[in-house]
Order: sequence, then C-alpha cells, then structure tokens
Amino acid sequence: TAVIAAHEKRHVIAFDVPGAYLHAYIPDGKFRILMLEGKYVEIMCSINPEYEQFVQIERGVKVLYLRILKALYGMIESALLWYQLFTSVLLESGFELNPYDPCVANKMIDGHQCTIAWYVDDNKISHKNPEVVTNVLKMIEKRFGELKITRGKVHDYLGMKITIKDKHFEISMKKQIEEAIEAFGEQVSGLVTSPCARHLLEMRETTEQLDEARKETFHTVTAKLLYIEKRARPDIETAISFLTTRVDKSDEDDWKKLKRVIQYLKQTIGDVRIIGCEDLKSMYTWVDAAYGVWLNMRSQTGGCMSM
Repeated sequence: TAVIAAHEKRHVIAFDVPGAYLHAYIPDGKFRILMLEGKYVEIMCSINPEYEQFVQIERGVKVLYLRILKALYGMIESALLWYQLFTSVLLESGFELNPYDPCVANKMIDGHQCTIAWYVDDNKISHKNPEVVTNVLKMIEKRFGELKITRGKVHDYLGMKITIKDKHFEISMKKQIEEAIEAFGEQVSGLVTSPCARHLLEMRETTEQLDEARKETFHTVTAKLLYIEKRARPDIETAISFLTTRVDKSDEDDWKKLKRVIQYLKQTIGDVRIIGCEDLKSMYTWVDAAYGVWLNMRSQTGGCMSM
C-alpha cells in the first residue's frame, strides 16, 4: 500500500483510535467476568463507592467480581470484536475489504482509490486528494471520537519511520536497531564487510552450547532483528533466516554469527530501505533451492521479488 501511495503521489495520513477496544461491546448471550483483587479493589471502590457492598473476602484478600460489558484489553476475543466493529463502519461507508488481506479496505472516491490499511488500531490512509482523506477521517471520528493523527511526509508507523519521497519512500528503524545492540549486552567493535561470513550455514557438532542466560539473549535479539529485517533491513535476511533456526539449540558459533550481524548493523545504522516502482502491474519473482545442503540433510530454499 505504501508503494502504491508513493507511485500515485497520494496524500498519506497515519492515525490511531485511542482506547479502540473499549468501543466494542460484548455480544448479547456472552457472559464475561473480571475478578479484581487487593489494592485494585480499593482503587475501583474509591472511584465507584457503590461497589463496596459487593466486595468479598477470599483467602484473606479483598475480591470484587465485575461483569465485563465492553472489549477489555487483555481478553483474547477483544481484538476480533474491535475488528468486527471497525470493519462494519468502513463497509457501511462504502469501503470494500481486500480479499487477500482483510486488514486493507478500498473505496473509489472522485475517480481515485482511497485505501485504509491497519494493524489493530494503527491505521494508514491514502488518496490523491487530501480533502478526501480529511472527509474519511471525519467519518471515522464521528463514530469513534477524536483520533491521534500524523500528517506530512514523515510517519512513525508500527515502529517504522516512513519518509515519503518523490515516487518512492524510505523506511528506517534506527531506534529498534539500537535496542537490539543494547540487548545483545556485549561490547561490539571493529568493522565487517557484510552481515554474515561464507561459513554462515556451516555447523559443528562439537561446539559448546550457550548457557541459559546467553541462550535467552540470543533468542531475544534474533527475534528483534527478525522484526527489523522484514520491514527495514532486508540486507540481513540471509543471516537472520539461519539464526532463527538455531534459537532452541544455539551454540558458541551461533553467538559469533549473531555478533557479526550486530557489528554490521552498528556500522550501517544510518542505512534506510528505499522502495518504489515504475510500474505497479509488473512483478518479477526469482526462486531457487539447494538440495540436502544442511548437516542434517535438509534443503535450503530462497526467493526474491521485485517491482
């Protein structure tokens, strides 16, 4: 959706709905209970003194049972209830859900497509005419109240700093990379020419396993880098795709390979991902596979797509 918006020079706005879940009600016929204990009972009763009569003592602790009427944060079904409510508002206003991604909705307005893409309550809307975007936002605000809106060429969306240029855009996740470097917890210095060495896919059965603390750190940092790689830094994808297969059996060699990725990111932390296209209707795809190349005789697949 960002590529399309950049290519068509659309006006882009990011917004979120404050307290989104609480707009959705628990359906009739469903009974949900919230149990408050200890100090939370006192807080609730200080706000609602009439609840004092319902407080009970269980195992020497104050307890208050409340029936939940709205989609409360923390409930498994709350995300679905919010999604159903939000999409119903969009559908009523003439939007159609994308059949391939039900978190994208489109509507033709004034001869041009208006697109809304969202992740829970974080939204991105685009159209060639800024007045159209404003009118759609007013429609949403009418139903859900004042929105938190970001206008302009730079947006902080789902941890990504998105900068819109002429027919392309840039994605940066410098802050998240800094967090990953800090989480690694080991001093990293020196220069490397790439995020992985030629022996990345090689494994030795004799290498010592990591202790539990470093194994947990390895898992945490690899997961952080996976999130970053998929959005802003595809140049580390080969290394991360391997390291994710090692999180439950990481050894000293794996630690060194992760350290090299951290070294590479530290020295290239200012790099951004640049995405754009000349033609929205032409996509090129390359795929390949190497048979039985792993120590356990598993194969390796890979692919790349370009517009």
